[in-house]
Amino acid sequence: MQPKTSKATSEFGFVVKAQDYLLYLEGLPAVKINDILNTQTKGKGLVTALDHEKVEVLMLDRERPSPGDTFTIEARGIQLPLENKLLGRAINPLGYPIDGKPGLTPGGERVDFDLVAPGVDCRKIVTDQIYTGITIVDTLIPIGKGQRELLFGEPRSNKSMFLIDTILNQKGKDIICIYVAMGKADIDVKKFIKTLEEEGGLSYSIIVAATSSDSAPLISISPSMGLSVAEHFVKGGRDVLVIFDDLGTHAKYLREIGLLSGRMPGRESYPADIFYAHSHLVERAGNFNRKWGNASITLLPVIETDLENFSNLIPTNVMSMTDGHMLFSSALRARGYYPSIDPDRSVTRVGHQTQRSIHKVLADRVRSLITNYHEMERFGRFGSELTADTQKLLKTGMVALELLRQEPLERIEPNVQILLLSLLFTPFFENKDLEFVKKNKKKIIEFLANSSQTNLIGDKVLTIDLPTLLTDLSQVLSYLEAACQS
Repeated sequence: MQPKTSKATSEFGFVVKAQDYLLYLEGLPAVKINDILNTQTKGKGLVTALDHEKVEVLMLDRERPSPGDTFTIEARGIQLPLENKLLGRAINPLGYPIDGKPGLTPGGERVDFDLVAPGVDCRKIVTDQIYTGITIVDTLIPIGKGQRELLFGEPRSNKSMFLIDTILNQKGKDIICIYVAMGKADIDVKKFIKTLEEEGGLSYSIIVAATSSDSAPLISISPSMGLSVAEHFVKGGRDVLVIFDDLGTHAKYLREIGLLSGRMPGRESYPADIFYAHSHLVERAGNFNRKWGNASITLLPVIETDLENFSNLIPTNVMSMTDGHMLFSSALRARGYYPSIDPDRSVTRVGHQTQRSIHKVLADRVRSLITNYHEMERFGRFGSELTADTQKLLKTGMVALELLRQEPLERIEPNVQILLLSLLFTPFFENKDLEFVKKNKKKIIEFLANSSQTNLIGDKVLTIDLPTLLTDLSQVLSYLEAACQS
C-alpha cells in the first residue's frame, strides 16, 4: 500500500494573472489566508485573499512567476529557531540572515503572521518603568514596561540615535530588544547594526529588516515577524522592547499593495482597513500576566513626518491607538539639543504611574519650572522691565534645559538623574550663570555618580522624599563646588 499524500503536497495552483509581485491563481482548494506557497524554484508567496474562483498571492521575494507557473502549499510555513540563536543576528522577515554570518539552523517554531492579540484576561496594569538613560524622557515623559509610545517628528531630528541609546541602556537589564526596519535604505540599516555592535548592544538584540530594495509584500509582514519573535520570548518570561521604524513607511507600502490589487481606496488613498492593520499590530504589545508569560512587550512605533503634516491620517491613527507620544523637532536639533524632544508637546498616559514617588514629584516641579520659563521668555520679548524674581526664573529655566541636554551615546542612571535635577531647587546655581553649567556639567554628573560624598545619598535616593533629599544634598554642595573648580 502506498503512503497517503497530504493535500498540501498533492494540490497545485496555476498562475492565471501576474502584476509584478501580485498574482492570481486557480486551484489549491485547501488553501487558507496567510498560507505560504512555494514555486518550483522555492520562491515564496503569501496568500492574502480568496474567492470561489481565484487565490490572491503576494510574492515575498524577488521571483516573479508568469502565467502558467505552478505553486504548492508549504505545509511548514515560515519557521525560525526562536531560542537564543537569534540574539545578535539580523534577519529578513522570511528568517534569512542579512548580516553575512552563517545561516540559521533549519526548522524551529512556525511563525503566525496574523496572530490575534491577547485579551484583557491575559493583561495586567503597567507598573514598572523601562529606563532609557535619557534624563528628559525618564523624568518628564517616562515609559512603562508594556506601554506603546509613539515617536514621531521631522527628518533629521535624531530619532535613530535616540533609539540606539534606548537599546544600549537595556544592557544587563534582562530585556530583549527587537528592532524592525521597514523600507529603510540598506546603508542606514547597516549603520544602525554597526553602531549597536560597536557599543556592545547587539548581543541582546535582534534585527528584523526589510529594506527599500525588498518587495512591498515582504516589508508589509516585517512588523508581524518582529512581534511573533517578541511573543516567543514573552511566553518564556522575558521582557521585550520592540521598535517599529517606521509605521509611516509601512503604511505607504500597504497603500501600494492595496492600489495594485484594485481595492477601494479610502482617505489619502490608503486602504480602508489601514486602521485595523496597525491597531492589530499595536494591540499585541502590553504587560501580560501569568496566562501569557508574566512579562511585557514595550512598543515604540516611529513615524517620520513634517510638523505641518502630523495631523494627517497615519500619525493621528497611530497616536489614537498608543499610550502617548514624543515629538522630535529638527529645529531643536539645529540648536544643539539632544534628544531633540519637545516636552511641551509630548505626553505619556501611563508612564507616570510607573515612576518612583520622588521621581514623579521632581518631574512635576521641573515641568512646571520649564512651562513658567517659556511663558516668561515670551513675555520678556516685548522689552518690558523684568523683576528680580522673573530674572531668577529665566536663569533657572535656562539651567534646567541645559541639564536636560545630553550627548549622543551618553546615558545617565536614574538616581543620578534625580540628584542632578534636584540641584535646581538648592542654592547651588544661585550665583552661577549658564556658561558655568555648560562648562561643568560633566564634572557635576561624575561627582553625583561616583563621589564618596554622594554615594550614601545615591543608594537611598529612589526611596526618600524630595525635602529629605534636598536637605541631604545641601550638605555636599561645598564638595561639589570644589569638584567643579578642580
